[in-house]
Amino acid sequence: MRLRPVVIVLFVLGVPATLFIAQHFATLPELTFAQAVVLAEQQPGEERAQKVMLRGTVHALPPPGRVTPTFWMQDTEGTIFAVEYTGGEALPVLQPGESIVVFGHAHGGASPYFHASEVRRE
Repeated sequence: MRLRPVVIVLFVLGVPATLFIAQHFATLPELTFAQAVVLAEQQPGEERAQKVMLRGTVHALPPPGRVTPTFWMQDTEGTIFAVEYTGGEALPVLQPGESIVVFGHAHGGASPYFHASEVRRE
């Protein structure tokens, strides 16, 4: 019977501490596309690039009739880049000029792009 109060106290103290730590350390950095590319290039080859958040507007969509998970986005610095969406949910219906937030990581190279696992409207 003495174990019950100990478990209750640990639960009452542990849950808020866990939520605080999760919120503090799980927030994604908000970057521009150029910063995300630099961050991805700094990762060693075998490591996966850090997940980041980019804000911007939809610049262009694929031509009608072409089914592709790629669209083009303009970030807060004015850089236009391709976004390849591979999330589990269906991509929301987007319109050019619409404000969005994308979560994922950048890929550098000859034609850099952003690999998004989540796309949200703002």
